[in-house]
Amino acid sequence: MTRISATAKDAVFLVDGQVLGAAAVFTWPAGSKHSLEIAPWQPSVSQTNTRYAFEHWSDPAGPLPDPSNLVTITADPGIPWYNADLTTEYAVSLNFYQCPDGGCAPPGTIWLNQVAYQQNTDVWLAAGSAVAVEASPNPGYVFAGWGQNGGTLASIYTFVLNAGTTLYPQFAVARAIQLLTVPDGLQLLADRAPVSTPVTLEWGWNTSHTLGAVSPQFDRQGRQWILRSWSDGGALNHTYVVPQGASTVTLTGQFVPAVAVQLLTDPLGLPLTVDGSSGVSPYYLTWAPGDRHTVTAPGKATDAQSGPWVFRQWSNGAPNPLTLQVTDGEADTGIRLTAAYDPLSRIGVASVPSGLAVSVNGAVCHTPCEVQRPAGSTVRLSAPPTIGVADGVRLDFSSWDSGPSFPAVAGYRKVTAYYETTYRLALSTAPAGAGIWRLSPASADGYYPAGSLVSIGIGAASGMRFHGWAQDLSGTADPQSLAMDGPHAVQGRFDQLPDTPPPPRIGNAAGDTPAEAVAPGSIASLLGSNLADFTATADAAMNPLPQTLAGVTLLCSGHLLPLLQVSPQQINFQVPGGLQPGLYQLELQRAGSPAIEVDLDLARNAPGLFLAVHQDGSPVTPDSPAAAGEPVVLYGTGFGPYAPMPLDGFKVPATPTFQLADPVVVVVQGRAISPDFAVAQSGAVGVTVVQFRIPADLGHATPASVAVQSGGVASNALALPVK
Repeated sequence: MTRISATAKDAVFLVDGQVLGAAAVFTWPAGSKHSLEIAPWQPSVSQTNTRYAFEHWSDPAGPLPDPSNLVTITADPGIPWYNADLTTEYAVSLNFYQCPDGGCAPPGTIWLNQVAYQQNTDVWLAAGSAVAVEASPNPGYVFAGWGQNGGTLASIYTFVLNAGTTLYPQFAVARAIQLLTVPDGLQLLADRAPVSTPVTLEWGWNTSHTLGAVSPQFDRQGRQWILRSWSDGGALNHTYVVPQGASTVTLTGQFVPAVAVQLLTDPLGLPLTVDGSSGVSPYYLTWAPGDRHTVTAPGKATDAQSGPWVFRQWSNGAPNPLTLQVTDGEADTGIRLTAAYDPLSRIGVASVPSGLAVSVNGAVCHTPCEVQRPAGSTVRLSAPPTIGVADGVRLDFSSWDSGPSFPAVAGYRKVTAYYETTYRLALSTAPAGAGIWRLSPASADGYYPAGSLVSIGIGAASGMRFHGWAQDLSGTADPQSLAMDGPHAVQGRFDQLPDTPPPPRIGNAAGDTPAEAVAPGSIASLLGSNLADFTATADAAMNPLPQTLAGVTLLCSGHLLPLLQVSPQQINFQVPGGLQPGLYQLELQRAGSPAIEVDLDLARNAPGLFLAVHQDGSPVTPDSPAAAGEPVVLYGTGFGPYAPMPLDGFKVPATPTFQLADPVVVVVQGRAISPDFAVAQSGAVGVTVVQFRIPADLGHATPASVAVQSGGVASNALALPVK
């Protein structure tokens, strides 16, 4: 059995004169003779412009000794197949000129792999071979490209032959094109190639070419020129189509003297926008007289080091954006303009905790945020004194780490507002008004710093007997301590006694003090029973304080008194600061109940202390005692008049400072100490803050007794743990 085939599947060959179009297997007697034949060349039936060229017949041993396309073979069981080895060739068809009647006058010659052709023809080359074609125009013609519509203008064209290809060399009748400039001798761009004028080029009829100029450029005398116009009216860079005709066409580029332009910023490197195009300074440009240009300097800019700047003025005093009309006279002087900038200060504002609304120069800033201010200006920061978080939970302002007022300096600065979490201690009695509270430390509005320890005691009102604690305290021990690890509510339960309740009285809001009177401008407490229907506290954000709370109003000498808190057993209020020492009548008015009158005894000085804290605002407790030599802050009320006197019911502003008019002395374990300062507490009503330093040689008395004397009148004493 012998298999006969050809390399190309669609090739045709003959076996013993039989035409075959595919491989075939024959069963021949061993030793019989047979003929194999194939055409030297044959076209492909599946691909156009493709043919197969015969190389040789071969068997498993390799090419047969006879190179002919017609061979005789002997059937042999040891030779299972014969194959006609073919190569693929593609036609390169040249389509540019057909010689009429044998009289040829072609427009040019096409060289294909260095063989010249002057009319249409097909050139067969092996598949994958490199093809180099070159167009050579005859006199009076120019080469116009390889495509039917011109295509690439390069006269030499090289490609790899991967399929049958048709080339359309284009030749056009030549016309002389003279290029000139005014002034003479400058350079132009002809088909993007620079040429020095005057110059004459040959371009074909109806062919397209690009005209431009080297602009700006220097002449031989070192003067600079800009192309202004073309004699054919085209744009500075335009396409020119060669018209038909034999005469020479002259095209002239008209130049004008160039104006050197420098556009700068101070400092360098800031952005500018020139005629709508943005970049960074410096700009070095060349403009033509008569041109109009617009230059814009941004109002705010950032340098490479992220430093902020604000625009001040142009060096010529013109407004921004800057509009420039270039004149002939500026060709000699040039144009130099500078945009002057002033540095800005970048201020990053943060808070602990984050996400709070603070104010920078009156503008709201949600932390974390960043503002920019001119260097040298004053930055004023303010933060709300309290921020509600949830029922019974709020944030109380502690301090700024710098400020709240400082000069802005160039560069970056970060400031932080610190808040502390405080929790509400809600107090009630059952029945209402049955007890009188004793709290240490005291709180003007019932809120305490997170983690602080509050001693809670209660005394029975007239006609009542203490029964025990409810809600967040239990048992009957009095007093008890409660850690403020969240909002808490405490209720004192009482049993009714048949006794008649004592009449209401007025005392210092800090508790029992040596002075039975209270001072003008201080916080006082009206104590009694059935003073209000329910407990209510003035909103911390209210400024001024309300004069009616839970339906209760206090009136004294024609003044409606500011109220901090009311309950059935106790009302905290501010004593009018303008009253002189003496005995007054205070009237409690409540809807649906008869008015209650109580004696109000006023003295110039009647100090009382609420609590002692560290400088960071945390309370001094047995778990956090004060240290020898440490500054300690006391909060109290009733220290006497201020100079000047704050407005009744309004929270004391941060500025000016309201100093006490009378001397204050801190008494620690019997030792008199001059305080660092004694002033009205900003953001509060009727509260005095006194700072003093614990003597370094103070013995470790635990606790130490601390009191104050204001105008010679002593306050109550606090137990101050000292380590």
